[in-house]
Amino acid sequence: MFRAATLRVPKFNVRSGRIRSYTQRRTQSPSQYDGEIVGVEPVVSPLAVGASVVFVGGLFYYIYSEHRQTIASFLPFMGSPASESSASPTPEQDARDKIRKQRAQMVPKSELTAAEQLKWAWSHPGLYVTGSNEFGLADPQHPGSISGIKCAVPGLEGKLIRSAAFSKTHAAAVDSSGALFQWGAGFAGSAPHMPTCTLKDASICEVAATDDFVVVRDNKSRIRVLSGKNASNQLGSTTDVSLSFEPRLGWRESVVSMSAGRSHIAVTTNSGHVYTAALDKDGNSRGQLGHGSSDTVQPLQMHRIQSNLHFTSAACGDEHTLLLTNDGDVLGCGANDFGQLATGAYSSGKATMRELAPLPRLWKSGFLRPQDAYAVGIAAGAATSYAQIVQGEARRVLAWGRGIDGQLGTGTLTHMQGVPVVIPELSDREEFDETLQARRPLGLHSLITGANHALAVCDNRSNVVIDKSGASVNAAPLFGHDVVVWGSNASGQCEPGRRHRFAEPAHPPPLFTSTSGNLDNKVPLQAAPPQWIESAQLRDADSSSLPKKVLVEQMFVAGPEVTAAFLRSCK
Repeated sequence: MFRAATLRVPKFNVRSGRIRSYTQRRTQSPSQYDGEIVGVEPVVSPLAVGASVVFVGGLFYYIYSEHRQTIASFLPFMGSPASESSASPTPEQDARDKIRKQRAQMVPKSELTAAEQLKWAWSHPGLYVTGSNEFGLADPQHPGSISGIKCAVPGLEGKLIRSAAFSKTHAAAVDSSGALFQWGAGFAGSAPHMPTCTLKDASICEVAATDDFVVVRDNKSRIRVLSGKNASNQLGSTTDVSLSFEPRLGWRESVVSMSAGRSHIAVTTNSGHVYTAALDKDGNSRGQLGHGSSDTVQPLQMHRIQSNLHFTSAACGDEHTLLLTNDGDVLGCGANDFGQLATGAYSSGKATMRELAPLPRLWKSGFLRPQDAYAVGIAAGAATSYAQIVQGEARRVLAWGRGIDGQLGTGTLTHMQGVPVVIPELSDREEFDETLQARRPLGLHSLITGANHALAVCDNRSNVVIDKSGASVNAAPLFGHDVVVWGSNASGQCEPGRRHRFAEPAHPPPLFTSTSGNLDNKVPLQAAPPQWIESAQLRDADSSSLPKKVLVEQMFVAGPEVTAAFLRSCK
């Protein structure tokens, strides 16, 4: 059975250069020409097809890897295929589910408004950690579990924390009563454990951690060193060594701050002196003690840096040291492999700077600081350096050194940077002050550094009123200080659920919960300012050992591949 098929065939008009069509009647089988258009057969390159497949596949893989948890919540079948195929869950799956449920009870929910964040932080003491749990720093009951976790350190629930510190394999924290707790696989071994109280002294006010030690400072200006690694893996077998000062502290001279590197420490006194000490034989291998040489020194002895300058703070990287003077100058010494001492272009002769000296390229004019410019704060990562600069009305944050993980915060990944660069997201900013009815410069409240990432708490104005009558005097809606993070995120230390590096400062979700992706229409993390809280409102706290009302403030700390928040009692 045949029928006539009408086909429209394009024909090229030579004069006009246009394509016109005409109708041609042909008698063919209906199955051959139904729906077919006669024309030039398209030619598709196999290479283009392959490239398109690779691009689309890569795009889907990126979206899934970045938003895996969100996708799994909407598509449960993508969450754990293995568990669905088996008749009953395995013991390992039961253990993972138990850990997941337990951790879910340790953190606040993801969707928190600014007011809810502040109220939650003021009433939930403890140490909340996000990032790597390879060595049990976040959850010592399950060391070696997945990275990117978020939980409260078990055993520290309900405790106001004075200070906390993290190294790669062990951690330490001091509570409001002066009890020092230590934990981590480096301290207690790979077996499940709880934070152990290794020292109790009501005068302890600050703690720092190096690769092998925990360093404690008290309000009597004593510096004590405890072992952070337990070779026998038996809890409680720690050493406690008090360091002597050479020369001795002067009349009414006291230690006011402390910083620790990989194997050295630096302390600053209220008289403007800086003492440094090596904690092992490698503590001065790069001249980081600032005494003019890299000779091996006797460990565990504090020696004063010989200088006529008045120092206000010190910051230690892995193998370099920065010092800040009361005039706003920044000096440094030690390792300079990545330009962390701001000496400009790299050369082998500048890889180690044994002499303490002003940073050559910190100021555009060279060694000399402009009259209207000065530094107000310094910080150091493993091989990265930071400074907060005031010049006229401007507030800027500078970074230099290693930046391959985005630590420089400029949006680029730079292996080494010997000339300080401005972090645009944290510099030359202003906000309108409703009280003064004028614009004011916006700087930083604090700058916290881990090994390869950093966290900044901005000094934006908060509407929180510090009053002994408590939070009830505050007018709604409440808001605190903005928080930004940047740098390495390999273990979720900047934002759990994501693995890419943050090359410029970004706002993390509330209290480091698993909410990721675009934060539009969501309130980012807010740091809780100081506030008077009734001790009875502190969850899980022993209110009998606290005054009726306590002035508390939320603080942050960072270490290698971890970030943590805690509630501190302000005295």
